[in-house]
Amino acid sequence: MKLIFILIVLFISFETLSAKPLKKVSLQLSWFDQFQFAGYYIAKEKGYYKNLGLDVEIKPFNFGIHSPNEVDEGRANFGIGRETLILDRAEGKKIVALYALFQSTPLILITTNKNINKVEDFVNKKIMTTDDDSSEVSIKAMISSKKVKLEQLHFLKHTHNINDLINKKTDIISAYISKSPFDLNERGIQYKIFDPKDYGFDMYSDFLFTSENMINNDLDTVLAFKKASLKGWEYAYSHIEETVNLISKKYNSQHITKKALIFEGEELKKLSYQDTKNLGEIKENKVQRIYDLYNVMGLIPKKTDTNKFVYYTNDNKKIFLTKEENAYLKENNKFKMCVIPNIKPYSYFEKNEFKGFIADYFKIIKEKTGIEFEIIKEDKFKNSVDLFKNKKCDIFASLEKTKDRQKYANFTKSYVNIPFVLITKQNFPFVDSLSTLKNKKIGINANYNISKRVKEKYSDIEFIGVENLDEGIKKVLNNKIDGHVDLLYTTLYRLYDNNSKLKISNKLDIDSNLSVAIRKEDKILFSIISRAVNDIDEAKIDSLIKSWVTIEYKKSTDFTYIWITLFLAGLIFLALMYRHKVISGMNKSLNDKVKEKTEELLKINSELEKRVNEEVEKNLKKDHLLQRQSKLASMGEMLENIAHQWRQPLSVITMGASGIKLKKELELLDDAFLTGTLDSILKSSSYLSQTIDDFKYFFKPSKDKDKFLLESCFEKSLNVLSLKLNSENIKIIKNIEKVEIEGYESELVHVFINILNNAKDAFCEAKVNKRFIFVDISKTKTKIIIKIKDNAGGINPSIIDNIFDPYFTTKHKSQGTGIGLYMSHQIISKHMDGQIEVSNSKYKYENEKFEGALFTITFYGE
Repeated sequence: MKLIFILIVLFISFETLSAKPLKKVSLQLSWFDQFQFAGYYIAKEKGYYKNLGLDVEIKPFNFGIHSPNEVDEGRANFGIGRETLILDRAEGKKIVALYALFQSTPLILITTNKNINKVEDFVNKKIMTTDDDSSEVSIKAMISSKKVKLEQLHFLKHTHNINDLINKKTDIISAYISKSPFDLNERGIQYKIFDPKDYGFDMYSDFLFTSENMINNDLDTVLAFKKASLKGWEYAYSHIEETVNLISKKYNSQHITKKALIFEGEELKKLSYQDTKNLGEIKENKVQRIYDLYNVMGLIPKKTDTNKFVYYTNDNKKIFLTKEENAYLKENNKFKMCVIPNIKPYSYFEKNEFKGFIADYFKIIKEKTGIEFEIIKEDKFKNSVDLFKNKKCDIFASLEKTKDRQKYANFTKSYVNIPFVLITKQNFPFVDSLSTLKNKKIGINANYNISKRVKEKYSDIEFIGVENLDEGIKKVLNNKIDGHVDLLYTTLYRLYDNNSKLKISNKLDIDSNLSVAIRKEDKILFSIISRAVNDIDEAKIDSLIKSWVTIEYKKSTDFTYIWITLFLAGLIFLALMYRHKVISGMNKSLNDKVKEKTEELLKINSELEKRVNEEVEKNLKKDHLLQRQSKLASMGEMLENIAHQWRQPLSVITMGASGIKLKKELELLDDAFLTGTLDSILKSSSYLSQTIDDFKYFFKPSKDKDKFLLESCFEKSLNVLSLKLNSENIKIIKNIEKVEIEGYESELVHVFINILNNAKDAFCEAKVNKRFIFVDISKTKTKIIIKIKDNAGGINPSIIDNIFDPYFTTKHKSQGTGIGLYMSHQIISKHMDGQIEVSNSKYKYENEKFEGALFTITFYGE
């Protein structure tokens, strides 16, 4: 046990020491510290930037700093810009918008003059604005729409002092709707607001932008910064008071009160989610409308392509291409691509058609680049690699990067990680590590690059080379080898065919990371493909993989023979009854014939009963297969959850061990530090052990009914999913009585996990800000009631009655197998003699209205 502990510490220490250094980047603010930049403060303080490899400097604003100049001239990597940013692009600055935080500008005109009630009253009045404010098209368009000429107004330089408005030094000031109204409210002063969006001019504002140079040369950093920033804003808007406390403590150069900051946060949140659920959304037609307004008003110095002003990352959007890249693709737009020919569901051929996850992945690459791919088919993986190496292909769709291959190819970042597992017969014990299989014979595909690493790491194992997975499985079943190592999801496909004989006994700690490989000499093609790969996010990749690991059980019972037999038997019976009636009273010979026919009918009914029993048995087997399939479909996600759950305690162990070692080397180690650090390591180790127990419990079959507490059962389900629920900002609100029940606890855990997973997926689609799952467990004299509800918007009424049907899913095929809720229904109704129902529920929580799906589980009895 000590040896295992030491190995874990050494392994994590090595990973920590070999971690890449953070990349330094800077963000130039467009104004002084306030809630307007809260998302960036949060992303820095919560470690969102750091987690994506970035060390971010937030550069403060000073008068005279113009953020587009700072970014264009290379003094900052990113900047915050107003709606006037498009003017800077039109003036020749090579800047590109990444997202628009505010869907409508917060800039307004405000007055305390009771004689000013409409825009027409602005004539001959004094208006205090900044140069930027007065040039924003939303303000100009609002004024011009009422046929008031700008020459009729007296513009004053902004002092940024609200007292100048109160003391009548100006009639009108430009201000942010999130600030000046609060100041006037606090003083009890009446005012009137002129908001451009009320006049039809809802322009974007607070763009996050970067330079063309960053996009062309460091797109990974650009996308990482954008992702972490949006995550920061989502958190800031969901935790306004906590964010205000942070700003007040660390980012409050203006000494704004907490009350004012909260007001600002609430107002800006409204603008960010105005008419959209997607934070940072930019629509092409709206950008074009802003450009057209500036153009109509004579403010655009030269024609500008608005598509190049915004870097769109939607799946249906093409990537940004340089002038050189566009010229390159104009000359040659079709490239030969080698592929792996035979690893279903990743990459394979069926009737000469290239299929699988990688085939779908390159359909997206085609959409983003406009490149045509000519697929080169080979029967063996090795032959495909040789073709690529000998320049018969321009691209290899999925290849692991090695030192040898880097001599003739450039590799994009890895876009898919493929786990490897050990397949054995059912009677083979589960193993913690392949290192325990000393002197065992294990099969492995000799063509896989990973085979070299596996053989080097586990040198005490006798590895037997096989040509493919089918050969490996055949040798396992024939007892020629003890097990076989292969791809996880490819293995799951084969396990389905041999479900009663084989199982997965271990997940290896060695994975295969696949990238797109491009011939070394073609640097422009490599740049284009790399950018397309970077533009496809992890969520899209996960959905593509899920769509190909869905195992569909399509066999169905054929009742045709039964119905024909029943129909014929019924006809015979009716005929005999009718004949018996009309020949009643005839002689004994006729009665004997009737008796003979009756005996034939009894024989038919006997055979019919036998056939019905056979069909029932088939249905029971089908249910058993569905239950096993539901477990298999969850296994990949469970393995991922284990890895996530282990990361934090392993980091604690690493830091503690490294600290002890360092202090020992410096002769600074004292007993108190040693004891405290070892206690921390032991607690983390205990947590790791408990985590494994929780996950093992999920796959432990229940043979006998046992008594257990429902609260404990639910907590086991929650432990499996806690990390993913936390990462999606989903809060679990429990109201659970101490209730004991007799049944199959591990199966009820499975039901809870299915319901929680469905709620999590619904939140991802609904994109709501506040995410709650309410769990109520109570007991009456006659029944136990479990209610689980969310606030994700509910289920479409047209399909709600079908969600417990097998293979029916409310999601895209990429996100659901359609068996999870079906198996949950089977477990509750057949195995635990209960009832499960679903409905849509509207309710209030903390004085706010919500709507979502409500699952009700009822158990009857004492």
